[in-house]
Amino acid sequence: MIILENISTGQVHEGSEIEYFIDDDTMIGEVYLDSKLIFQTLDVIDEDQLDYALNSEFKITKETHDLYF
Repeated sequence: MIILENISTGQVHEGSEIEYFIDDDTMIGEVYLDSKLIFQTLDVIDEDQLDYALNSEFKITKETHDLYF
């Protein structure tokens, strides 16, 4: 499970799959959580810049659940 909390607003998004998309023509970066757009920013050229922008806006927590007892 991935939990993203907006640092400014406190809004929380939960999901299992995060995807990054960058449009090379417009330089717009988008982040999707379980196919829902949760973040968008301008002037990014690669995934590292998009990840940096996301981390400046959101606190990201990844939880794993062990299936072994």
